[in-house]
Formats: sequence, structure tokens, C-alpha cells
Amino acid sequence: MKHLFMAFRKSAFFLLLFFIQLHAQKADLIIYSYDRPLQLYALLESIETYMTNVGSVQIIYRSSNEAYEQAYEQVWHDFEGLERYRQSDRPKEDFKPLTMQALARCEHDHVLFAVDDIIVKDVIDCDECIALMEQHNAYGFYLRMGKHLRFCYPYGKNTKQPLPRFIADDGHVCIWRFADGVLDWTYPNTVDMTIYRKEDVQKAFASFHFTMPNTLEGAWASRAGALRHRLGICYAVTKMVNLPLNRVQNDFHNAHMDFMSSQEMLNIFNDGKKIDTRPLHQINNLDAHMEYEPTFIERSA
Repeated sequence: MKHLFMAFRKSAFFLLLFFIQLHAQKADLIIYSYDRPLQLYALLESIETYMTNVGSVQIIYRSSNEAYEQAYEQVWHDFEGLERYRQSDRPKEDFKPLTMQALARCEHDHVLFAVDDIIVKDVIDCDECIALMEQHNAYGFYLRMGKHLRFCYPYGKNTKQPLPRFIADDGHVCIWRFADGVLDWTYPNTVDMTIYRKEDVQKAFASFHFTMPNTLEGAWASRAGALRHRLGICYAVTKMVNLPLNRVQNDFHNAHMDFMSSQEMLNIFNDGKKIDTRPLHQINNLDAHMEYEPTFIERSA
């Protein structure tokens, strides 16, 4: 009788977990990648390790030659269930249509974007993020922001960045008004892992022209004035970090380390290696973009 009771309790527990998971809110993820199979591999591995309640994962990617394309094929082999959109030899013409197509295919009410130099460094439950975002009527949930950030890399290395006056801070999450922030804290529209309402994103993207992640974020940022009095929400500690190891496009100047060329990093990937993301777990980055020299390990490790 005791064994039957224990079996019933175990079954009931797993049924409860299934019910909770079935009704969890999810966010779909759209990733942009260009000639960076090594970095994309690290991003996907970190997502797989730390993120839950992610809906579809869609990747809009660009290969400048067949060598990069073959390396991306290895990424697709190792990570199942990805929806991929390869850009054509006219990438500036198809970037917006592909982005709008990916958005239309998102099945959930919330979406977030990522670029391929991001590493997720701690546990993220999208269901919790969405619940907190909706509870406080925040415009977005900013996974790259945290109270320990002190600098803003895109404006120049060691550019100091003060914290805003927080409307709420319980030690777990922080809420602020964009009008009360500077630099990253007053930058509501980003492709660096912020959870948004899908309807807000679709409406905004339909209203302006863009040809690549830089022009997308730039045009989107120009709409920030209308959001000055909206709220942002983040965890007290950041959940991700950008590693600006190199630059793959010449249309815009993005601050970067010039650590290795994309070809050198492709060679490392083709040698069967990957970025070791384990040392980045809960790393105390003082900037959303952190200069960091990675180590490489066998992909089988």
C-alpha cells in the first residue's frame, strides 16, 4: 500500500510539473549571425545550458563564402530544432523581409533578439521574466542590464555610466524610467536580448527601413523619444554579456577588441574546437560589452 501511495505521489508531482510547463509563457528568439559559426555555437550552447521557456529559435544568417556555409552546417547538425534563413547575395535587400517573416512565424506573444557575440551566463526563465514585465507594465525585460554595470563600451572603452534612480529595487529585480537614465539605461530598443511584446515589435519594424542589425537598431533607437516615460525592468545581476571579439562588417564602426579575424576564428572552429563558456558563468562584468580573451576546447568536451 505504501509503495502504491508513493507511486501515486510521484505521478502527481510529474503531472503538476507538466501542467505548469504547459501553461508557462514563452518568448520566441530571433538570432542574427554573419560569418561567426564559432561565436554562434557558443551562444546556442549557453542558451541550451541556461535558458528555459524559450519558444522557437530562428536564425537569420549570412555566409560570405562556402567555407563559412559548411561551418554553419556543422552548427545546425549539433543543435536541433533551429529555423534558419540564409541571406542571399543581396543581403541588404532581404534582411528586413526575412526579419518580418521570422516575426510572423513566432507563435508566442513575446519575442527577444540576439546577435552572435552574446553569451548567456546565468539562469533565465522567460516565463518569470514575462510575468514580472506584465505585472509592472514594463516596456521590456532587459537581460543585459544590472546594478553592477559601470561602463558603456560602445561609447568608448571605460566610458562611465551611472545608475538611474530606480523606482523599485527588491534585490532581485530593478525597475526604472528611461527618462531617468543615461547611455544604456536610456536605450529602450536593442537586439541584445530584451524581451518585448511581439505586437510592439511588429508595429515598430513595419514603420521604418532597415538593411542589417546595425541599421535596424539605429532606426529603432530613433523612436526612443516616445518611450521616455515608459518603464524598463531587469534583474539586479546581468544574465548575459557581449564579447566584442571582432568585427565582420565595414558599414559601421563598432567598438571591438580585434582579437582575431573571422578567418582565424573559422580555422579554430574547423579544427573541432569551440569557445569554453564555463568560465563566464556568473562573471561580474562591469559593462554589457566585456573585453575577454576566450579559451578554446574540443567540441566533444
